[in-house]
Amino acid sequence: MIQSVSTPEYRAEFARRIRNKPYFEATMGTHCALFGEHPASGWSFYLLPGTAALALRGGTATLCGQLPAGEAGEEAAEELQGFLRFIQVDRLLSEQHPLEGWQPAESLLLWELPQGNALPLPAAPPAELQLNKQPAMLPVSRLVFPDSEAEQEQFYSLACTAVAHGIGCCRVLMYHHTPVCTVGCYEQSDGESYMAAGVTAPEWRGRGLAGWLIVQLANELAAKRTVRFASAPALQPFYTRLGFLQSGTIQQYTREWEKV
Repeated sequence: MIQSVSTPEYRAEFARRIRNKPYFEATMGTHCALFGEHPASGWSFYLLPGTAALALRGGTATLCGQLPAGEAGEEAAEELQGFLRFIQVDRLLSEQHPLEGWQPAESLLLWELPQGNALPLPAAPPAELQLNKQPAMLPVSRLVFPDSEAEQEQFYSLACTAVAHGIGCCRVLMYHHTPVCTVGCYEQSDGESYMAAGVTAPEWRGRGLAGWLIVQLANELAAKRTVRFASAPALQPFYTRLGFLQSGTIQQYTREWEKV
């Protein structure tokens, strides 16, 4: 039976199920801690049969853990399929292929910098750019998602809430008063800092800004926790060159539900 994470006991069980799971503990755990008691945020969290935990926002579901084996697992998978269809989820992130009818999409590569390690900094950015460690998040959200107001609002909500609770941080290279390159950490667990939203404005690309900013923040965060982040496979040469270690993959699946 699918159980909404709506009590302190269920929240504790949700945290137990994602504990020590790279990527999932930091991302799902942060989202549940920040938004689990606020249904209007758009986030929702569930316990599934077996050891599985589910996080939902919009058309994306993140699934950690396993459904039970045997007949109980078949019943749980059928219930989950119906639930995802009802709310029209069309993108699924998980540790493995858990459900029939979902098509594999491009996997995400998971990278890490172990706690206590540091990478050589690439060449410093041009002198006309200034590093801002406490930027206004609205211009940053527009840099990260220039073509979607909905994604801007979602990112702004997460980033501001994470920063306000001492979980998140953002780094920006500024040209005068305009952000031209950014990376941040908006999800953390006790042992992991998850970096995300690394973006460079089109007119500033090809100058090494992102490499410097990403390594600079990763080294800072790795003093306390292992740093991880996900990327498309096409960026493998870039992150290998910077010195990050590839530590796994996050599986992505998509589905178009038949109309009834």
